[in-house]
Amino acid sequence: MAHAIEDERRHEEAQAHIRATIMNEFCEVMRKTGLPPMVVMRLAAQAVGSVYRETADAHSGPGACACGWCPRQESDVDMLCSALLAACGRRSSRNLHLMPIAGTA
Repeated sequence: MAHAIEDERRHEEAQAHIRATIMNEFCEVMRKTGLPPMVVMRLAAQAVGSVYRETADAHSGPGACACGWCPRQESDVDMLCSALLAACGRRSSRNLHLMPIAGTA
């Protein structure tokens, strides 16, 4: 049970870190380039796809990473698309007490 709680905590911390990093970079790219939000969103999605491809390549063939992950492009991409759809469908909470802290003032 303690292991599951620790895994969940690490997962939540990683998710919050990645989200904050992407949000900061998203805003910075829009500020610097003047590109509209959906153009920057599409570029971010392409970047995630590129990171997937590079990671999958590093885990395939001779000299592959020994961590044990075996990329399966079709099911992996389906999982990524499902995660994107689920996240897009969420409604943010209006209760500030329930919202995660996004940074420091």
